[in-house]
Amino acid sequence: MFNSLWSRAPGVSFVAKRFKHEYAPRFKEVEKAQKGRVSVRTGGSIRGNTLEFGKIGLRLKSEGLRLHANQLIAADKVLKRELRPTKSTLITRFVCDLAVCIKGNMTRMGKGKGAFDHWATRMPTGKVLFEIKGSIHDKVAREALRKAADRLPGQYEIITPESQVRVSVTDLIDKPEPVNYLEKLNKNPTRKWANLQAFRTNPMYKKYSGRY
Repeated sequence: MFNSLWSRAPGVSFVAKRFKHEYAPRFKEVEKAQKGRVSVRTGGSIRGNTLEFGKIGLRLKSEGLRLHANQLIAADKVLKRELRPTKSTLITRFVCDLAVCIKGNMTRMGKGKGAFDHWATRMPTGKVLFEIKGSIHDKVAREALRKAADRLPGQYEIITPESQVRVSVTDLIDKPEPVNYLEKLNKNPTRKWANLQAFRTNPMYKKYSGRY
């Protein structure tokens, strides 16, 4: 089948492209969203505030804001241009899934929401936007991230795995040790978890497990 297709169209590539939805989700119908506000993490959450994949990254230092997809694309192009000679990998830590709708000026109130205009994403304080992975010199990576930050609104900082975790505009804390919640739950199980574990050790469950 694929040989016949290749003979008909030799210039067409059938290699699938993954992770191409960061700046425009692949939605068939655009769901309009309310304006909303950028969340302020008052509960002490640090999810997404540290490096997970790369050796150096770019993190938002100022107050949370809403970033336009075109602004992020401009920063992405700068980073890819700087990293192309080094064969390094650029990792994005966001998804532009917020549909922004705009109504024209001097428009009367009512008659529904405006038409779709562009995609955006909400970026809270301390969130990591880009990470760089690979064998790249530290000065080259920092210069690339600095140029990318110039394309974006707000203030940013360059971080490494040894950097502290930003919890607010002014406060930094040490990175906490990872918690093994499964081991913690096994030591002090709840009634629901204990019943589930007892059911899994049942020989009748093991006999028919994975059949359907």
